[in-house]
Amino acid sequence: MYAACRFPESLSLVTQVAQARGGVLPLTRAGVWLLFGLALVNGAFLFFLPSHALTDYAWSIKPPVNAAFIGSGYLAGTLATGLVVFATTRWRSLQTLPPALWVLATTLAVATLVHNDKFKFDFVPTWAWVIIYVGIPFAVPYLVWRQRANADPEPEADPRLNLLRALSAVAGVVIIAGAAALYLFPGDLASHWVWPLTPLLARVVAGWYAMFGTMLLTCALMLRRPSEAFIPYSTLAVWCVLLLALGLLHPDDVSGAGVYVVGMLVLLALSVLALWRAIPAVKAEGL
Repeated sequence: MYAACRFPESLSLVTQVAQARGGVLPLTRAGVWLLFGLALVNGAFLFFLPSHALTDYAWSIKPPVNAAFIGSGYLAGTLATGLVVFATTRWRSLQTLPPALWVLATTLAVATLVHNDKFKFDFVPTWAWVIIYVGIPFAVPYLVWRQRANADPEPEADPRLNLLRALSAVAGVVIIAGAAALYLFPGDLASHWVWPLTPLLARVVAGWYAMFGTMLLTCALMLRRPSEAFIPYSTLAVWCVLLLALGLLHPDDVSGAGVYVVGMLVLLALSVLALWRAIPAVKAEGL
């Protein structure tokens, strides 16, 4: 009985400590736990069993490389959310991620609305998809508002990050511009992609690229310490490696991938540059 009475007090104390230290608040951590589970389930299913997405997903995805592409994004997201729930204590270590998540969720929600005739609304997971991607654009701003209200004062920017921030800004602008074009004109541009895309899948692909482009722009604007680069750029690195593997795993679906491969290698190199700065800082001061 005594322990039960102390539980609300203990929870309040945890929240106060998080607030005082600019840490990750319990509600934010709970939301990230949910995202971690969703990313893991979707990523494992779509990347490792892509042919099953034709019949067992919210809409019929074909050819399999498209399902594997989406799965790559979810698996990269599993790393990001996993680092948050298992290793991160400071809000600044993940603050570059919410704007990117908001962009992904919003673009996928709009794509779902525009192409609603392609979705299986007699299939329970479809409703889970709709609820998640309609809900995230509202939940993320609220959680960010709560975190920023209790954040530490912003530190001075480390000059060692200047090159990384400049390159990230350029890459982010280029990626967002390309993603916007594909999203707005899927019928005209899908035929130039390295594997077959329907208009819905073109918008989904564009949404994932827009997410990572937004993450790079946010890093360019918000990174202050080298350790803050660890989560976003390790996530980008994993995404690049998984996307580069698609040509090997699905050679019959992928063609003319020269520019695509070069682009992913450039992003991977950018990730390596960031992690070269971030890893020693994380070892020294943690996340």
